[in-house]
Amino acid sequence: MTINRLRYILISLFLCLAWYGQAQVSFTVQAPTSVAMGEQFRVSFTLKNATGTDFKAPAMSDFDVLFGPATARSSSTSVINGKTTSTTAVTYTYTLMPKGTGSFRIGEASIRANDRNYTTKSATIKVLPADKKASGKGQGASPTTRVDANSLFVRAIINKTRVYEQEAVLVTYKLYTLHPNLQFEQVKFPEYEGFISQDVEDDAEKQYALENYNGRNYQTAVLRQSLLFPQKSGRLTIPSGHFQVVVAVRREIADIDDFFNLQPYENVRRTLTTSPVNIDVTPLPDPKPEGFDGAVGSYRISASFGAQQAKTNEALTLKVTIHGSGNIKLMGDPKVRFPDSFEQYDPKAESSLRVTTSGADGERTIEFYVVPRQTGRFSIPAFGITYFDPASRSYKTASTQAFTVQVAKGKGESATMSGSGPDGIRMLGQDINYLKTAHTHATTGVASFAFSFLYWGIYLLLFLLAILLLFLYRRRMKMIADEAGMRWRKANRVATKRLRQAAAYKQSSRGDLFYEEVLRAVWGYLGDKLGIAVSELNKNNVADRLMQMDGIAQPLVDELLGVIETCEFARYAPDSNEHAAMDAVYERVCSIIEQIDNSKSPKR
Repeated sequence: MTINRLRYILISLFLCLAWYGQAQVSFTVQAPTSVAMGEQFRVSFTLKNATGTDFKAPAMSDFDVLFGPATARSSSTSVINGKTTSTTAVTYTYTLMPKGTGSFRIGEASIRANDRNYTTKSATIKVLPADKKASGKGQGASPTTRVDANSLFVRAIINKTRVYEQEAVLVTYKLYTLHPNLQFEQVKFPEYEGFISQDVEDDAEKQYALENYNGRNYQTAVLRQSLLFPQKSGRLTIPSGHFQVVVAVRREIADIDDFFNLQPYENVRRTLTTSPVNIDVTPLPDPKPEGFDGAVGSYRISASFGAQQAKTNEALTLKVTIHGSGNIKLMGDPKVRFPDSFEQYDPKAESSLRVTTSGADGERTIEFYVVPRQTGRFSIPAFGITYFDPASRSYKTASTQAFTVQVAKGKGESATMSGSGPDGIRMLGQDINYLKTAHTHATTGVASFAFSFLYWGIYLLLFLLAILLLFLYRRRMKMIADEAGMRWRKANRVATKRLRQAAAYKQSSRGDLFYEEVLRAVWGYLGDKLGIAVSELNKNNVADRLMQMDGIAQPLVDELLGVIETCEFARYAPDSNEHAAMDAVYERVCSIIEQIDNSKSPKR
C-alpha cells in the first residue's frame, strides 16, 4: 500500500512539473497599422506551442485576397541555466490588397487546440492614398537618393492652439522620412518657457508607421510627446528644436567607375529644425469663486472618516481622495473645518499621475490627523474643491458629505464640558486648566518631580556611574600605555626559552631546526623589544630602531644582521649540521641579545 501510494505521488509530481515547464499556448495576429493604396501586405495568424485544428480566418471583404492561407511551421530549442525550453509555431499567412482608402477592421480568427478554442484580437488597418510621387510597384514611402526638406523633416505638432491657463496642451515631435537608413547624432528639444512640462509615458518600442502628409506617404516615428501647462496668459511660443541626423543613401551611378565602387552608400549629415509654435493662452475668467486655488481640469472628490465612535486623546484619520484629469500635482489641499476641541496635525499628501496623449490622469490623497480632547457629539461640515472646467468654460465645485462623530471619555480622563473657545472649555482634565493670557500660576507634575527624592536619587546614581566609567577608562588607558613596557621586559625571557630549544636541536645535530629556532628567537626578541609587529619586521626598520637606542653602536647592528643572514643561509646549506658552526652562531646570538638587553629603550 505504501509503495503504491509513493508511486502515485511521484507520478503526480512528474505530471505537475511537466505541465509547469510546458511553454504557454498563444494565438496572435500580426498586421501593419497602415498601408497605401496599390500596396500589397501580409496578415499572419500564429499558434504557438500547440497543434491546432479547424482554423477559421475572419472575413476580409474590404481587401482583395491575392494569396493564402500559406502555412509555415517552425520550432526552436533553448537551454538557459540548464533548463531546456522548446517552442513550436504554425503560421497562416494571407497576402492582401486594399480596395479603398480609410480605416478597416479585420475580425477575430479562431482555432481549436488542447480541447479548447483560441481566438485572436481584431486588427485595424488604415489605408492611405497612393503616394503622388511614388513610382513602381510600391505606393508607400518611396526611398530616394536626394536628402532635402521634402524627404526628411521633423514636425512639432500641438493638439490645441488656444487654451486657458493651466489647461494641458499636447506637443508631439514626429519624424517624417523617405530614407529607411538614418541615425540621430544629436537631439536638442526646446525649452518650454512659461510652461510646466510633463513627458508622456510610453513603454512601447519606437516603430515606424506609414502616414500620408501633403500627398506623400512617409515613414513616421514619434520622437517625444509632452503635456504643457501654461503658467501665464498671452501668446506663448514653443521655440525650435534641433536634430542632427546621418542618412545612408545609395550613390547614383554616373559612369563605369561608380558601378564597381565597393561603397555603394554614402553618409549624408543634415540638421533638422522644427518651426516655432505659438499658443494663445486665455486668462481664467473673473470673478474667481472663493476657495479657488488654480485647479484646472475635471475632478471628483471622496472622503472617509476613521470612525463614528471615538474616545478622547485617541487619534482619528480623515482620508480625502481627489480623482481627475488636469494639473492635479499643482492642486492645494481642501480646507476642512474641524471642531475647536480637535487638535490638528500636519496632513500627509501623496499624488500619483499618469501622463498619456489624452491628458494627465491621476489622484491625490490627503490624510488629516486629529485628536479629540473633549467628550460630546461633534460635526465636520461638508467640504470640497473648486476648479475651472475648460470643457464647459465655467467654475465647478466637487464636495464631500458631512461627518458626525461621538466622542466618549478615554482612559484616565475626567469628564469635560462641551463647547468651544476660552469661555466654553472649563476643564480638559484633572490637572490641566485652560491657558490664561496673564497671571498664570500652574503647578505641573514635572515641577514637583524636580524636587522629589526620586529625582535626587537618579541624579546621584548617574553621578556615581560617571565616576565609575571614568575610572575604568583611565585604567584601560594605563594598561594600553604599559603594554610596550611589558613586552620590553618579557623579550629576554621569551628569547631565552627559544634559545634553549635551539640548544637542544644543536645537541641532536638537527641543523635545519636549530637555525630555524634561532631565527624565531631573534625575530621574536626584536619584535618585543622594539615594539614592532611581526608582519612589519624587516632588516631595515630593525636597524633604524636599534640605532635610536642608547648604547647601541653600528658594529653591533651589523653583527646582528650578519647573524640573521648566516642563519637564513645555513638552513639550506649542505654544512648546516656542523657542530662548530652552530656553537659559534649560538654564542654570537646570546652575546648580541645580552648587549641589546642592557641598553635603554628607543627614544620616543
